[in-house]
Amino acid sequence: MTIDSASDALHASLQLTAALYRSPTAALRDDLASGQVAALSDSLALALNLPAPALLIPDWLTVETSFVALFVTNQHGIIPPYVGYALDNELLGPSFEALTALYQSHGFTLDGTFNDLPDHLSAVAEAALLLLEAERVDGALLLARQFLQPWFKRYADRVLSADGSGLYGPLTHFLKLAFTRFTEVQDEVAA
Repeated sequence: MTIDSASDALHASLQLTAALYRSPTAALRDDLASGQVAALSDSLALALNLPAPALLIPDWLTVETSFVALFVTNQHGIIPPYVGYALDNELLGPSFEALTALYQSHGFTLDGTFNDLPDHLSAVAEAALLLLEAERVDGALLLARQFLQPWFKRYADRVLSADGSGLYGPLTHFLKLAFTRFTEVQDEVAA
């Protein structure tokens, strides 16, 4: 994949986030096995002038086990995959309410089959992807800046040190750099 614009780079970052932080699916397994995840992260690194993550693509059982160990249950404390928790240190706090209001202002409603909180990292990335695909770039950037980037800033180092798979740690650290880069670019444009 060639990334030619800031919008393409944001799209790629959101795709990686949406795929990586939901419960591991067959689609992620296939994207890892085919090299699509590595190719997308390498293209994104090139476009953003960042070092590409050094990925070790583990066997599928290790991916599933690592996901659970990092984000579901861990004797040393899980890393909550909720953007509101990253901001407020609580579930369903003020940031959750702000995100819900933002979703509503863009016409989003929750699918009755969705079985997680709407501030889950992958759900926020998916919402930003929908906004980006509808050419509502400002809304996508707002979600990235106010909700995704703070999660990566707070938890990337913990994921990197706790990950035993060689997948989640390097990609989480890389996405922290990518979302930070978007914030820097936004600040330069606004100045």
